[in-house]
Amino acid sequence: MSFKRKHSSLEKLYFVIALVVGILFLFSLLGRSINITATVPDHAIVYVDEQNQVYYAPPYILGNKYPPALDPEILTALTVADSNTSHFKPDQECIELGYFKEQDTLTHLIMVKFGLAEPKQSRWNPDGSWNF
Repeated sequence: MSFKRKHSSLEKLYFVIALVVGILFLFSLLGRSINITATVPDHAIVYVDEQNQVYYAPPYILGNKYPPALDPEILTALTVADSNTSHFKPDQECIELGYFKEQDTLTHLIMVKFGLAEPKQSRWNPDGSWNF
């Protein structure tokens, strides 16, 4: 014969509260260390060097961060989708500087979904222009 002790409703409430607090604590610890990466959308405008088949991020070109050997006068504006269709590659320096991606934490994204935080301004606008 086994004896099972019945839990009072107050003990059940304490258990639920402890469980919720534990989950929120783990979520806050883990969620800040998990980064979600968004890549440049296909409609974003980039500057293309057709001769070298390379495309550059507008902040890189307009911010005069490009190497002196690059002549910005020969660059044309295309979308990322058109650049990829033409088999152009992103500039390695622009990739290393992080121009073609943006990161956010899992915690922040979930807080935005619940209306507890404001979304970060995207690097790219719906019309394809960039926010510097």
